[in-house]
Amino acid sequence: CTACHQQLEGNFARALDGAFHWNCFLCIDCNEPVAEKFFPIEFEDGIQKPLCERDYFKRLNLACDNCGDALRGSYITAVGKKFHLEHFCCSICSVVFGPDDSYYEYDNNVYCHYHYSIQFAIKCIGCETAILKQFVEINRNNVDEHWHPECYMIHKFWNVKLAQSFGQDDSTTNLDLSLMSSDELKETQTIMEEKVYRIWTVLSAFEESAAGCISDMLLHVSEGSYADGVKMADYFVTHVDVLFTAIDDLADHYHKQTKEELFYDRESSMLCKKVSNFFSLLSHTQESGLRKIGITQDLLSLVTGLAHYLKVLIRIGLTGALKLEKKNDTKSVAISRFLSQLMELANKKRQYLHEADYTVSSDLCQFCRKACEDACFRYKTYLWHDQCFACTQCCSPLRLEYKDAWIQQQTWTITCKKCISGNKDGYSQGVEYVSKLKQSSFLLRVALRRLYSLLNVPDPMVAYYGQPVEQLQQQQQQQPLQIQTQPLQQQQQPLIKQPIPAQQPPLPQVPQDAHNEEIHLNDIKRMKSTHMNRKITNSHRVGKRSTLMETPSPTTAFVTNKTDETNSIHSSRPHSLTSSIKRSSLNELEGDLSQMSVNSSGATRLYTHKYTKSVPKAKSFYFAELGALQHFMLKHIAVLYLDEILNDYFTLEELADLIDDRKNSTLWGKFVTSLKAGGNKKGTFGVPIDTLVEKNGIESNLGVGPTRIIKIPSFIDDSISAMKQMDMSVEGIFRKNGNIRRLRELSEEIDKNPNSVQFLNETPIQVAALIKKFLRELPDPLLTYRLHRLFITAQKLESESDRKRVTHLACCLLPKANRDTMEVLFTFMKWVSQFADDAGGGGSKMHTVNLATVIAPNILYSKSKDPTKDESFHAIECVTIMIQNAEEFATVPEDFIPLLQNLSYEEGDMELNVRHILKK
Repeated sequence: CTACHQQLEGNFARALDGAFHWNCFLCIDCNEPVAEKFFPIEFEDGIQKPLCERDYFKRLNLACDNCGDALRGSYITAVGKKFHLEHFCCSICSVVFGPDDSYYEYDNNVYCHYHYSIQFAIKCIGCETAILKQFVEINRNNVDEHWHPECYMIHKFWNVKLAQSFGQDDSTTNLDLSLMSSDELKETQTIMEEKVYRIWTVLSAFEESAAGCISDMLLHVSEGSYADGVKMADYFVTHVDVLFTAIDDLADHYHKQTKEELFYDRESSMLCKKVSNFFSLLSHTQESGLRKIGITQDLLSLVTGLAHYLKVLIRIGLTGALKLEKKNDTKSVAISRFLSQLMELANKKRQYLHEADYTVSSDLCQFCRKACEDACFRYKTYLWHDQCFACTQCCSPLRLEYKDAWIQQQTWTITCKKCISGNKDGYSQGVEYVSKLKQSSFLLRVALRRLYSLLNVPDPMVAYYGQPVEQLQQQQQQQPLQIQTQPLQQQQQPLIKQPIPAQQPPLPQVPQDAHNEEIHLNDIKRMKSTHMNRKITNSHRVGKRSTLMETPSPTTAFVTNKTDETNSIHSSRPHSLTSSIKRSSLNELEGDLSQMSVNSSGATRLYTHKYTKSVPKAKSFYFAELGALQHFMLKHIAVLYLDEILNDYFTLEELADLIDDRKNSTLWGKFVTSLKAGGNKKGTFGVPIDTLVEKNGIESNLGVGPTRIIKIPSFIDDSISAMKQMDMSVEGIFRKNGNIRRLRELSEEIDKNPNSVQFLNETPIQVAALIKKFLRELPDPLLTYRLHRLFITAQKLESESDRKRVTHLACCLLPKANRDTMEVLFTFMKWVSQFADDAGGGGSKMHTVNLATVIAPNILYSKSKDPTKDESFHAIECVTIMIQNAEEFATVPEDFIPLLQNLSYEEGDMELNVRHILKK
């Protein structure tokens, strides 16, 4: 015997050039007899050994990971393993995945939807439910946050988390998922997914439609097309009315359920005031005879205010509906009702075509003959103030018993049920209560009718945009509102010329060349600065199905007797796996926001996301687009230009010393600088800005540039994002100091846990004061001690153009973290200044100069304490210039661009001496 070297007796096996006892011919891996069926394998020394079928296929990596048997025909590949179709199941339960089913990976194992959800799935920061499809990953304060894409966009646009807490009264608690059945868990997740998706699609579509109106209002009025401007204003008022109706209904439901009030009075009043100011602007153009007013600062401020207050009111409505759901309404009825009413936009427009015409006096109280601007009572087209609605005989107020009041139809007097005699001829009932929001919307309509008359524009009550009512009605019936079912790609296209087509009839188009001037209206266009350059990952997978078209055949040892040695041996050469493998991926998912498909049930839905900024036509290069080497060379070019202008104030060596990129390049230099600046301090306040960006920075989209997100401290991003959702017309914003004790509490809380503070629960004054405190406590000011003299000297130049030029060049020398933060801060300040005044005498009174006056002492000051060297006035002038030119100062100076493109420089140049680089 070849194996045991003992004498062969009786039957034996002859194979692989040898003779074996029947029990000596064994698989070399499992030691099982394989004479009846074996697979030969050849070793490096040329000797062949037998393998059983299981071990042979295992060595070829063609064995099922579940049962260990050989794979023949179709099989599944997943997590680096292979399975029989019937053995591809959850690692915990016996659920077998079908050809179109999704599975979930964790720790190199596969799991079903249920067990992955309750044991391993990460939760979305926004809605606190399991992430089972694609998600957005953001590093905030050195912690990775995971979001559903829609939850992330809801938070980015309206600063709302669907699962945020609204105090101790919340009736909903975190459910124990392990106590749910698979069907119950899937239903809960599906409900949340549909709610999030509907909130995002409805609100974004509504806001985009309104933004299109605002943009067209600006374009038409600036070009002198006042008739078209008032028509677009009419459509915008329809948006306002729809939103007011939805909030009014929500507030009534909220009060009934919680016995609390929903606060929106100031924001709604400011929105109506902005619309009235726009009407006033149009009427003044007729008085002055202006044919074209252009894009003035007042006009920009007006339309920016419209966009801001509309966004704030949308947020108030969404937050109120979520709070009501948390407190009492766990079935999401409040949210569904709120969203459904916003979707009534097309129906609202149709309704106005059939309303009765308004009379010019229809907004006057029948008792005191003064305008009704607040909540009131109405009978037909007649109004009464709340305090005027009383019985004319006994003078008892009837505000609580208005349904029982009787109206005399000849004199329009009011009589209570006690004073009316038995004869009620000529009297009738039917008084309605009109809320403040409903009355505000009504007054806007009245003002519109007067404006139509003043501008001699055909009233849409008769013919809408020149079309017969019947034709328009027919068109609108053929164009139902389709917000929820539109693909996200269509909803997210920034609209300038038209709101959503399905929501309005065709409008007369203005020739495109009439509006070719560049207009960048940051917050007017809904898609401002939205860039989803985030890490996108899929949670679920779909197994790859492969089919073996040909598999190795086993060999049988030839059984012989001792006397049959001369017989031929039946053997086969070693088989190698040379079969072709046909692979077909089942619904492979791309790790990109361009598609979201295949839910766990196999039903496919395509959500197309393209969250990108619209690139403006300007040929500017933004600082945020520069790489480290380009930014390094930019500083040296700036020094050369500064030397030409400031040769009477600075030497070239002094200017070159302002480039400090190499001073702290060594490990020791960084260590010493960190100690001096307090770099070892933890928290947020009093920590160097570059340290905050490095450790707790966040990629913000609050910058000016169109293509690149800039990294700034998370505190700046959170606080400014919150303030953009607040009322910025509060008098003295950034001037008043807020509550000092609360400031200290907030700063201590932020130092302990930056994510624990809800800025939206604070007042605008308080958050603004907190930003000033943060800037004031930086160890090195935002504009740095090193560059203080340069910024101040710039303001001493006689020429205004030189002052602006040197200030811009000085910004080029700022460290990247400081410059990026400065861009976000000053862009925000310029936006805040647009709320300084309104036509009614209100507003924050914080113009650009006033904002610079209160901010400059916190960001631009020297180390010197000598009162004779007080440069505070020059510092204010400097900051004023920087706020006024925030967008321009975010770009590289135009004459730098050819130099950056044509100069030859390499990474090694960063190690050269400053003077060598300047010579180059």
